[in-house]
Amino acid sequence: MNVKDGDLVLEIGSGNNPNPRSDVLCDRYLRDNRERAGGFSIVIDRPFVVCDGYRLPFADKAFDYVICSHVFEHMDDPIAFAREVTRVAKAGSIEVPSAISERVFGWGFHHWYGELDKGILAFTRKREGEQFSGFFHRMIARSIWFRRFFEEHEGEWYTRLEWQGQIPLRVVARNLGTDQIKALDERAWELLVNAKPETLFDLFFGIRFFLRRGRRKLVKTMRNVSWRLGKLANKCAVIELLTRLCVCPRCHGRLGIHGGKMECLACKMDFPMDGVIPILLLPQERKKGFR
Repeated sequence: MNVKDGDLVLEIGSGNNPNPRSDVLCDRYLRDNRERAGGFSIVIDRPFVVCDGYRLPFADKAFDYVICSHVFEHMDDPIAFAREVTRVAKAGSIEVPSAISERVFGWGFHHWYGELDKGILAFTRKREGEQFSGFFHRMIARSIWFRRFFEEHEGEWYTRLEWQGQIPLRVVARNLGTDQIKALDERAWELLVNAKPETLFDLFFGIRFFLRRGRRKLVKTMRNVSWRLGKLANKCAVIELLTRLCVCPRCHGRLGIHGGKMECLACKMDFPMDGVIPILLLPQERKKGFR
């Protein structure tokens, strides 16, 4: 990622695995993880905001960089979401599953195939059932050799785009046709036919993999403990930072703190807080739940 040392970084849809470089996190829910593969708990280990992706509660160009990792494929309207993303940040990165990944693994709560077409991120709507069964999900979870194969061919499974100013994005009007699905299956077969156990490689990979995972878990645990202890001492600083960065999701007015809630100084709408976490959702969105 093209992020400078002093850049202020937002991560949208940070979920259970926020990027270490992110300064501020936001997600739609505090704990609901129904659209998280593996059902992992959402991690809150730095300033965090609950909000709606179509009404991001941040000032224009408040952030130097925004990370959207595995978020766009969940959105009903990627163009409207992209418009909000580019409003609040000057540049950013996007990662979505590739079309092959959606075909081979598949997630029922994903709405789109995402592919780069001449530098443009093109989304084509998925139809129900356009994926294999959960077999490959079990393979990557339980087989070290398949995990090795997956990481060796990582570029095939993900579509990545780094942008500045505007996101080059379009939505394809038609679903994938029979011939396109067949071509995807052919590409998937050409890739998967090379997947096979290799004892020595798998042994060394397994050692590195579990050491790497252990280190990441330790770093996450330390950061989480540090956040839990620090937010008690720095509660005012966290709230001050978020008050400076955030705006009313309805009118984009400035926010202030009043009676333990955030309040829009322009339209007077107030927003509840869960400790140091502002719930910056409009009333109709809050009714749908945010836990």
